Amino acid sequence: DEEPVLAADRARYRGEQIAAIVAETEEAAAEAAARVKLGLEELPAVFDVEEALEPGAPIVTHWGANHFVYEGHHCRRVRYGDAAAARATADHVIDGVYQTSPTEHAPTETTGCIAKPEADGRITVHTNTQALYFSLDNTAIILQIEPSRLHFIGGTVGGGFGGKVDVITEPIACLAALKTGRPVRYVFTREEEMRVSSTRSGNRIKIVDGVMNDGRIVSREVTSWHDAGAYSRHSPYGATKHAANVCGPYTIPNVSIDVHCVYTNRQPSSAFRGFGVTEASFATEMQMDRISRAIGLDPWELRLRNAYRDGDERPYRKIVEDATLVETIRAAAELVGHEL
Repeated sequence: DEEPVLAADRARYRGEQIAAIVAETEEAAAEAAARVKLGLEELPAVFDVEEALEPGAPIVTHWGANHFVYEGHHCRRVRYGDAAAARATADHVIDGVYQTSPTEHAPTETTGCIAKPEADGRITVHTNTQALYFSLDNTAIILQIEPSRLHFIGGTVGGGFGGKVDVITEPIACLAALKTGRPVRYVFTREEEMRVSSTRSGNRIKIVDGVMNDGRIVSREVTSWHDAGAYSRHSPYGATKHAANVCGPYTIPNVSIDVHCVYTNRQPSSAFRGFGVTEASFATEMQMDRISRAIGLDPWELRLRNAYRDGDERPYRKIVEDATLVETIRAAAELVGHEL
Protein backbone atom coordinates (compact mmCIF):
# COMPACT_ATOMS: atom_id res chain seq x y z
CA ASP A 1 0.00 0.00 0.00
CA GLU A 2 2.93 2.38 0.51
CA GLU A 3 4.20 2.25 -3.09
CA PRO A 4 2.75 4.98 -5.36
CA VAL A 5 2.11 4.26 -9.01
CA LEU A 6 4.27 7.28 -9.84
CA ALA A 7 6.68 8.70 -7.28
CA ALA A 8 5.02 11.55 -5.37
CA ASP A 9 7.43 13.34 -3.06
CA ARG A 10 10.62 11.43 -3.79
CA ALA A 11 12.05 8.67 -5.93
CA ARG A 12 13.35 5.98 -3.59
CA TYR A 13 15.34 3.84 -6.02
CA ARG A 14 16.98 4.19 -9.41
CA GLY A 15 14.43 3.26 -12.04
CA GLU A 16 11.35 4.28 -10.08
CA GLN A 17 8.61 5.64 -12.34
CA ILE A 18 7.98 9.36 -11.84
CA ALA A 19 5.97 10.41 -14.91
CA ALA A 20 3.91 8.79 -17.65
CA ILE A 21 3.90 9.90 -21.29
CA VAL A 22 0.93 8.90 -23.44
CA ALA A 23 1.42 9.11 -27.21
CA GLU A 24 0.14 7.63 -30.45
CA THR A 25 3.47 6.06 -31.41
CA GLU A 26 6.44 4.68 -29.52
CA GLU A 27 8.68 7.20 -31.30
CA ALA A 28 6.54 10.15 -30.21
CA ALA A 29 6.47 8.84 -26.65
CA ALA A 30 10.26 8.50 -26.59
CA GLU A 31 10.71 12.04 -27.93
CA ALA A 32 8.28 13.45 -25.37
CA ALA A 33 9.98 11.57 -22.54
CA ALA A 34 13.35 12.96 -23.65
CA ARG A 35 11.95 16.50 -23.32
CA VAL A 36 10.83 16.08 -19.72
CA LYS A 37 12.94 18.25 -17.45
CA LEU A 38 13.64 17.04 -13.96
CA GLY A 39 14.34 19.16 -10.94
CA LEU A 40 15.76 16.61 -8.52
CA GLU A 41 17.56 17.08 -5.23
CA GLU A 42 19.94 14.25 -4.36
CA LEU A 43 19.21 12.88 -0.89
CA PRO A 44 21.28 10.55 1.34
CA ALA A 45 20.74 6.88 0.54
CA VAL A 46 21.38 3.56 2.23
CA PHE A 47 22.13 0.28 0.43
CA ASP A 48 23.22 -2.15 3.16
CA VAL A 49 20.64 -3.96 5.31
CA GLU A 50 22.53 -3.67 8.58
CA GLU A 51 23.48 -0.04 7.99
CA ALA A 52 19.81 0.73 7.26
CA LEU A 53 18.88 -0.30 10.82
CA GLU A 54 21.57 1.76 12.53
CA PRO A 55 20.61 4.98 14.36
CA GLY A 56 20.97 7.98 12.07
CA ALA A 57 20.66 5.98 8.85
CA PRO A 58 18.82 7.72 5.97
CA ILE A 59 15.12 6.87 6.23
CA VAL A 60 13.72 5.14 3.15
CA THR A 61 10.05 4.80 4.11
CA HIS A 62 7.48 7.53 4.59
CA TRP A 63 6.50 6.21 8.05
CA GLY A 64 9.94 6.84 9.53
CA ALA A 65 11.54 3.41 10.06
CA ASN A 66 13.57 1.16 7.78
CA HIS A 67 11.89 -2.05 8.94
CA PHE A 68 8.52 -3.74 8.66
CA VAL A 69 6.62 -4.15 11.93
CA TYR A 70 5.29 -7.62 12.76
CA GLU A 71 2.63 -7.56 15.47
CA GLY A 72 4.48 -4.85 17.36
CA HIS A 73 7.94 -6.34 16.83
CA HIS A 74 10.70 -4.88 14.65
CA CYS A 75 11.30 -8.29 13.07
CA ARG A 76 9.55 -11.61 12.44
CA ARG A 77 10.35 -13.69 15.53
CA VAL A 78 10.23 -17.41 16.30
CA ARG A 79 10.95 -18.70 19.81
CA TYR A 80 11.02 -22.40 20.67
CA GLY A 81 12.59 -23.74 23.85
CA ASP A 82 15.61 -21.90 25.31
CA ALA A 83 18.25 -21.54 22.60
CA ALA A 84 20.79 -19.60 24.67
CA ALA A 85 20.68 -22.06 27.59
CA ALA A 86 20.98 -25.06 25.26
CA ARG A 87 23.95 -23.47 23.48
CA ALA A 88 25.72 -23.12 26.83
CA THR A 89 25.52 -26.90 27.38
CA ALA A 90 26.63 -27.88 23.84
CA ASP A 91 29.98 -29.51 23.09
CA HIS A 92 30.52 -27.17 20.11
CA VAL A 93 29.31 -23.73 19.11
CA ILE A 94 29.51 -23.32 15.32
CA ASP A 95 28.52 -20.15 13.51
CA GLY A 96 28.41 -18.93 9.94
CA VAL A 97 27.23 -15.93 7.92
CA TYR A 98 25.72 -16.50 4.49
CA GLN A 99 24.88 -13.93 1.83
CA THR A 100 22.63 -14.09 -1.21
CA SER A 101 22.34 -11.44 -3.90
CA PRO A 102 19.28 -10.02 -5.68
CA THR A 103 18.32 -12.07 -8.73
CA GLU A 104 16.43 -10.90 -11.83
CA HIS A 105 13.57 -13.11 -13.10
CA ALA A 106 14.50 -12.40 -16.75
CA PRO A 107 11.18 -13.48 -18.30
CA THR A 108 11.17 -14.04 -22.05
CA GLU A 109 8.19 -11.68 -22.34
CA THR A 110 8.55 -8.47 -20.35
CA THR A 111 5.82 -7.16 -18.04
CA GLY A 112 2.99 -5.44 -19.92
CA CYS A 113 -0.68 -4.96 -20.64
CA ILE A 114 -3.23 -3.31 -22.93
CA ALA A 115 -6.12 -1.36 -21.38
CA LYS A 116 -9.15 -0.76 -23.60
CA PRO A 117 -12.08 1.47 -22.55
CA GLU A 118 -15.50 0.07 -23.42
CA ALA A 119 -18.74 1.86 -24.36
CA ASP A 120 -20.40 0.73 -21.11
CA GLY A 121 -17.74 2.45 -18.99
CA ARG A 122 -15.78 -0.68 -18.17
CA ILE A 123 -12.11 -1.23 -19.03
CA THR A 124 -10.90 -4.45 -20.59
CA VAL A 125 -7.30 -5.23 -19.69
CA HIS A 126 -5.27 -7.85 -21.53
CA THR A 127 -2.37 -8.59 -19.17
CA ASN A 128 0.40 -11.13 -18.67
CA THR A 129 0.03 -11.01 -14.88
CA GLN A 130 0.49 -14.25 -12.94
CA ALA A 131 -2.36 -13.37 -10.55
CA LEU A 132 -5.37 -12.18 -12.53
CA TYR A 133 -7.82 -11.34 -9.74
CA PHE A 134 -5.11 -10.08 -7.41
CA SER A 135 -4.04 -7.63 -10.13
CA LEU A 136 -7.65 -6.66 -10.86
CA ASP A 137 -8.47 -5.97 -7.20
CA ASN A 138 -5.32 -3.97 -6.57
CA THR A 139 -5.75 -1.92 -9.74
CA ALA A 140 -9.28 -1.03 -8.62
CA ILE A 141 -8.01 -0.05 -5.17
CA ILE A 142 -5.25 2.12 -6.64
CA LEU A 143 -7.60 3.87 -9.09
CA GLN A 144 -10.38 4.07 -6.46
CA ILE A 145 -12.99 2.55 -8.76
CA GLU A 146 -15.32 -0.43 -8.37
CA PRO A 147 -13.69 -3.76 -9.33
CA SER A 148 -16.75 -4.48 -11.48
CA ARG A 149 -15.58 -1.75 -13.87
CA LEU A 150 -12.51 -3.82 -14.73
CA HIS A 151 -12.46 -6.89 -16.96
CA PHE A 152 -9.03 -8.55 -16.81
CA ILE A 153 -8.14 -11.15 -19.42
CA GLY A 154 -5.05 -13.31 -18.85
CA GLY A 155 -3.39 -15.92 -20.98
CA THR A 156 0.16 -16.99 -21.61
CA VAL A 157 2.34 -15.28 -19.02
CA GLY A 158 5.53 -15.40 -21.06
CA GLY A 159 7.63 -16.32 -18.04
CA GLY A 160 6.86 -15.12 -14.55
CA PHE A 161 8.51 -17.08 -11.71
CA GLY A 162 6.87 -14.72 -9.21
CA GLY A 163 7.91 -11.49 -10.89
CA LYS A 164 4.55 -10.94 -12.56
CA VAL A 165 2.56 -11.00 -9.34
CA ASP A 166 3.29 -7.33 -8.62
CA VAL A 167 0.83 -4.74 -9.97
CA ILE A 168 2.91 -2.21 -11.92
CA THR A 169 1.78 -1.55 -15.51
CA GLU A 170 -2.00 -2.06 -15.19
CA PRO A 171 -2.87 1.03 -13.08
CA ILE A 172 -0.99 3.44 -15.37
CA ALA A 173 -2.43 1.90 -18.54
CA CYS A 174 -5.97 1.98 -17.10
CA LEU A 175 -5.59 5.57 -15.94
CA ALA A 176 -4.33 6.61 -19.37
CA ALA A 177 -7.22 4.79 -21.04
CA LEU A 178 -9.71 6.54 -18.75
CA LYS A 179 -8.24 9.94 -19.52
CA THR A 180 -7.92 9.47 -23.31
CA GLY A 181 -10.90 7.22 -24.01
CA ARG A 182 -8.61 5.11 -26.19
CA PRO A 183 -6.77 1.78 -25.85
CA VAL A 184 -3.37 2.14 -24.19
CA ARG A 185 -0.48 -0.32 -24.37
CA TYR A 186 2.24 -0.26 -21.72
CA VAL A 187 5.03 -2.84 -21.98
CA PHE A 188 8.43 -2.69 -20.31
CA THR A 189 11.58 -2.59 -22.36
CA ARG A 190 14.21 -5.11 -21.29
CA GLU A 191 16.06 -2.37 -19.41
CA GLU A 192 12.86 -1.37 -17.60
CA GLU A 193 12.18 -5.00 -16.74
CA MET A 194 15.63 -5.16 -15.15
CA ARG A 195 15.26 -1.88 -13.24
CA VAL A 196 11.61 -1.62 -12.25
CA SER A 197 10.20 -5.11 -11.84
CA SER A 198 11.05 -6.97 -8.67
CA THR A 199 14.06 -9.20 -7.99
CA ARG A 200 14.59 -11.99 -5.52
CA SER A 201 15.71 -10.37 -2.29
CA GLY A 202 19.29 -10.24 -1.13
CA ASN A 203 19.63 -11.85 2.30
CA ARG A 204 22.30 -11.84 4.99
CA ILE A 205 21.84 -14.80 7.32
CA LYS A 206 23.79 -15.39 10.54
CA ILE A 207 23.44 -18.82 12.17
CA VAL A 208 24.85 -19.86 15.55
CA ASP A 209 24.40 -23.56 16.39
CA GLY A 210 24.99 -25.53 19.57
CA VAL A 211 26.07 -29.04 18.56
CA MET A 212 26.83 -32.18 20.56
CA ASN A 213 29.74 -34.52 19.81
CA ASP A 214 27.39 -37.06 18.24
CA GLY A 215 26.12 -34.44 15.74
CA ARG A 216 22.80 -33.56 17.37
CA ILE A 217 21.98 -29.88 16.91
CA VAL A 218 20.50 -28.83 20.26
CA SER A 219 20.30 -25.10 19.64
CA ARG A 220 19.97 -22.74 16.69
CA GLU A 221 20.00 -18.93 16.83
CA VAL A 222 19.39 -17.05 13.60
CA THR A 223 19.53 -13.37 12.73
CA SER A 224 18.59 -12.67 9.13
CA TRP A 225 18.22 -9.44 7.16
CA HIS A 226 15.81 -9.61 4.19
CA ASP A 227 16.41 -6.70 1.78
CA ALA A 228 12.99 -5.49 0.62
CA GLY A 229 14.48 -2.63 -1.38
CA ALA A 230 12.54 0.63 -1.44
CA TYR A 231 8.99 -0.79 -1.06
CA SER A 232 7.26 -3.75 0.54
CA ARG A 233 5.67 -5.58 -2.40
CA HIS A 234 5.75 -9.21 -1.15
CA SER A 235 8.85 -8.97 1.03
CA PRO A 236 7.10 -8.95 4.44
CA TYR A 237 5.51 -12.27 3.50
CA GLY A 238 8.82 -13.58 2.14
CA ALA A 239 10.53 -12.74 5.43
CA THR A 240 7.82 -14.69 7.29
CA LYS A 241 8.37 -17.74 5.07
CA HIS A 242 12.10 -17.34 5.64
CA ALA A 243 11.65 -17.41 9.43
CA ALA A 244 9.54 -20.56 9.17
CA ASN A 245 12.11 -22.45 7.11
CA VAL A 246 15.55 -21.34 8.25
CA CYS A 247 15.89 -24.43 10.47
CA GLY A 248 15.52 -26.60 7.39
CA PRO A 249 13.98 -30.09 7.51
CA TYR A 250 15.67 -30.80 10.82
CA THR A 251 14.35 -31.23 14.35
CA ILE A 252 16.11 -28.72 16.62
CA PRO A 253 14.67 -28.56 20.15
CA ASN A 254 15.72 -24.99 20.97
CA VAL A 255 15.38 -22.19 18.44
CA SER A 256 15.55 -18.39 18.38
CA ILE A 257 14.96 -16.62 15.06
CA ASP A 258 14.86 -12.91 14.20
CA VAL A 259 14.20 -12.04 10.55
CA HIS A 260 14.34 -8.34 9.74
CA CYS A 261 12.44 -7.10 6.67
CA VAL A 262 14.64 -4.11 5.85
CA TYR A 263 14.03 -1.18 3.49
CA THR A 264 16.95 0.19 1.46
CA ASN A 265 17.26 2.41 -1.61
CA ARG A 266 17.62 -0.63 -3.82
CA GLN A 267 15.18 -1.89 -6.44
CA PRO A 268 12.23 -3.52 -4.63
CA SER A 269 12.30 -7.27 -4.20
CA SER A 270 9.30 -9.57 -4.15
CA ALA A 271 8.13 -13.06 -5.07
CA PHE A 272 10.56 -15.39 -6.86
CA ARG A 273 10.21 -19.18 -6.84
CA GLY A 274 9.92 -20.08 -3.16
CA PHE A 275 11.13 -16.67 -2.06
CA GLY A 276 12.28 -16.63 1.55
CA VAL A 277 12.50 -20.43 1.58
CA THR A 278 15.19 -20.73 -1.11
CA GLU A 279 17.53 -18.39 0.74
CA ALA A 280 16.85 -20.22 4.02
CA SER A 281 17.59 -23.60 2.43
CA PHE A 282 20.89 -22.33 1.01
CA ALA A 283 22.07 -21.02 4.38
CA THR A 284 20.87 -24.08 6.29
CA GLU A 285 22.63 -26.59 4.05
CA MET A 286 25.85 -24.55 3.98
CA GLN A 287 25.70 -24.51 7.78
CA MET A 288 25.20 -28.30 7.89
CA ASP A 289 28.35 -28.78 5.82
CA ARG A 290 30.22 -26.40 8.12
CA ILE A 291 29.12 -28.43 11.15
CA SER A 292 30.15 -31.73 9.58
CA ARG A 293 33.65 -30.40 8.90
CA ALA A 294 33.98 -28.88 12.37
CA ILE A 295 33.09 -32.05 14.30
CA GLY A 296 34.43 -34.57 11.78
CA LEU A 297 31.09 -36.27 11.07
CA ASP A 298 30.01 -37.51 7.65
CA PRO A 299 27.62 -34.88 6.18
CA TRP A 300 25.12 -37.61 5.25
CA GLU A 301 25.16 -38.96 8.81
CA LEU A 302 24.74 -35.45 10.22
CA ARG A 303 21.64 -34.83 8.15
CA LEU A 304 20.23 -38.26 8.92
CA ARG A 305 20.76 -37.78 12.66
CA ASN A 306 18.87 -34.47 12.69
CA ALA A 307 16.25 -35.21 10.01
CA TYR A 308 12.68 -34.60 11.09
CA ARG A 309 10.33 -37.53 11.42
CA ASP A 310 6.55 -37.87 11.55
CA GLY A 311 5.27 -36.47 14.84
CA ASP A 312 8.13 -34.03 15.36
CA GLU A 313 7.16 -30.41 15.96
CA ARG A 314 8.53 -27.53 13.92
CA PRO A 315 9.65 -24.37 15.77
CA TYR A 316 6.48 -22.60 14.60
CA ARG A 317 4.36 -25.34 16.27
CA LYS A 318 3.38 -27.40 13.25
CA ILE A 319 3.47 -31.18 13.64
CA VAL A 320 5.39 -32.94 10.87
CA GLU A 321 3.26 -35.25 8.77
CA ASP A 322 4.14 -37.57 5.91
CA ALA A 323 7.88 -36.87 6.20
CA THR A 324 10.11 -38.89 3.88
CA LEU A 325 13.46 -37.19 4.49
CA VAL A 326 15.09 -40.25 6.10
CA GLU A 327 14.00 -42.48 3.24
CA THR A 328 15.14 -39.90 0.70
CA ILE A 329 18.60 -39.58 2.27
CA ARG A 330 19.02 -43.37 2.33
CA ALA A 331 17.81 -43.75 -1.26
CA ALA A 332 20.13 -40.99 -2.50
CA ALA A 333 23.09 -42.54 -0.63
CA GLU A 334 22.36 -45.92 -2.21
CA LEU A 335 22.17 -44.37 -5.70
CA VAL A 336 25.64 -42.86 -5.39
CA GLY A 337 27.14 -45.82 -3.53
CA HIS A 338 27.58 -44.03 -0.20
CA GLU A 339 27.33 -46.40 2.74
CA LEU A 340 25.22 -45.25 5.69
